[in-house]
Amino acid sequence: MKSTKQVEINCNVKTLWDILTKAEYTKQYMFNCAVKTDWKVGSDVTWEGIYNGVNALQKGKIISIKPGQQVAYSKFDTCSKLEDTPLNYTNISYTLHDINGLSHLTVTNEIFSDSTERMSQIKQGWDVAFDKIKEVAGSLHLVS
Repeated sequence: MKSTKQVEINCNVKTLWDILTKAEYTKQYMFNCAVKTDWKVGSDVTWEGIYNGVNALQKGKIISIKPGQQVAYSKFDTCSKLEDTPLNYTNISYTLHDINGLSHLTVTNEIFSDSTERMSQIKQGWDVAFDKIKEVAGSLHLVS
C-alpha cells in the first residue's frame, strides 16, 4: 500500500535537502528525533530522540540516493508493537524539485501490509511533519 503527498516549501532545494538530512533540523520536525547516517546506499539510518517522554528509535537502511534530489530508505519503529520483520518496515522516499525558486517535496510511503489504520497513522504523522518543515524553512529564510 502506497501513499504519496506533495508540498511546496518556501526555500531553495539545497536548504530543503539540509532540513531533510541534517540531524539539527530533523529534531525540529521529526518528533524530536535526530537522524544519523552517512547517506550512502546500504548504510544504516536511525532516528533517535525522546518524544512525549519515551525513548524513540527508528531504524532502517538507505535504499537509494541522489544527493540534493532524492533519497529512499526503509524504516522500522522499534517502539511499535510490531515484530521486526520486513513486512513491518516502511519504505520512504523524498524527491525534491525546484519550480520558480520554490522547493517541491514529494514524499512517498510504502507499507507491505494492507493495514489502512497504519497507513492513516503514517499520513497523519507526515501532515504534522510538513507543517514543521515549513516552519524550519521559514526560520532559516529569515536568518539567511
